[in-house]
Amino acid sequence: MWVMKITSAADLGTWYDRSAGNDPMTTTTTTPDKRNWTDLLRRGYVRNAFGVLVLAAILGGLLALDRIGGGELGPLDDRSPSVGELAPQFELRNVDGQVVQLSDFRGKVVWINFWATWCGPCRRELPDIARLAAEFSDDDLVVLAVNQEQSAAVARDFWEELGLDLPILLDSSREVSAQYRLRGLPDNFFIDREGVLQSFQLGFLVEEQMREGLAAAGLSQNDHVAVER
Repeated sequence: MWVMKITSAADLGTWYDRSAGNDPMTTTTTTPDKRNWTDLLRRGYVRNAFGVLVLAAILGGLLALDRIGGGELGPLDDRSPSVGELAPQFELRNVDGQVVQLSDFRGKVVWINFWATWCGPCRRELPDIARLAAEFSDDDLVVLAVNQEQSAAVARDFWEELGLDLPILLDSSREVSAQYRLRGLPDNFFIDREGVLQSFQLGFLVEEQMREGLAAAGLSQNDHVAVER
């Protein structure tokens, strides 16, 4: 059987049958049966379903680009925090959308503080952290305030409310929090200039404990006074 290619709805009723001796140039108009319409509709649904799958794959790829491209946003290794070992590596976005890696601060003492706006102890602790950050600002101290699972706008508003001026990183997925084995908030980690974790303290810290963490990482009040002199 020879069948004419269908290019429009009008062509659906035009069929040719060479076995019957009909001239291919002579048309015979018939009413297409229900099976032909069903077949066409079924093929249309298949094409639409395929299109949806392709679109989903594209969207998935675009989302994946947010996590690769220069390194995955979140943990960069599978290490857990251990004093005397290299601190678990990660990269996160700051509130301006820039990607920041922990390794960017090699050669400086890094103080990582995990916090959230709903955390009461964080609210009490952060002003002291900001004050010590200012005190040791000339001594290679970097404070990374890692917000847990909140938006940049929420974090900024909270910073303005408390009058803070510290770098904020956004752990939107809590993957870095899981990497650092957090049990609650706030938690603090003190890393020396070689990138080695020297101290971590879980829960709310008073100023004396903060200074102890800084001293373990290579910053002490004596060093600070010597620099001022």
